[in-house]
Amino acid sequence: MLLCRSIGLVRPGRKPSASAAASQIAGLRPGSLAPGTHLVTSRRGYMHHGIYVGRGMVVHYAGLSRFLHFGPVEEVTMSRFSRRRPVQIIEYSESRYSPQEVVRRARSRLGENDYQVLSNNCEHFCNWCISGRSHSTQVESTLAPVLRALVCAADCAKRLALVLGKLPTTAGRVVPAPPEPPRSRSWSGCTP
Repeated sequence: MLLCRSIGLVRPGRKPSASAAASQIAGLRPGSLAPGTHLVTSRRGYMHHGIYVGRGMVVHYAGLSRFLHFGPVEEVTMSRFSRRRPVQIIEYSESRYSPQEVVRRARSRLGENDYQVLSNNCEHFCNWCISGRSHSTQVESTLAPVLRALVCAADCAKRLALVLGKLPTTAGRVVPAPPEPPRSRSWSGCTP
């Protein structure tokens, strides 16, 4: 019963009423989740992902869950995964793999300790287990504005340099300005 009360299942994109959320928490039984289900729960500043593997256990990339130390792919209880926060189910219109194969893929990486926030995090891991494609919408949506700002800043710097006459262009390419030729000395009044 403790496991059932420690999590609530909420479908993304829907805001359930308080009574609906309470009934979901109370109505959840250990066998009500299908193995191979992609789960997500909130953490400070990000969403944490895992794969439900059955019998109340979740395989996840521990990653940042150990404060300043990155943790490995591990199998933990649902309550340890959720940290008593609501858990959402990520639904897929179709999966490349069967639920049993998703569980097998998740467990095949147990003990792996190569967590990288930008390229191999818990969301990359879960998407790889389900679709075979490692990607993270959290990273993509967070980095996109930063990359756009950097591109804009670089473009503004080039334009400013052009306006100031520092960088001539050739066929749309920015090329460095040629060095100034040495100035000749004038020997006025002196003839050889």
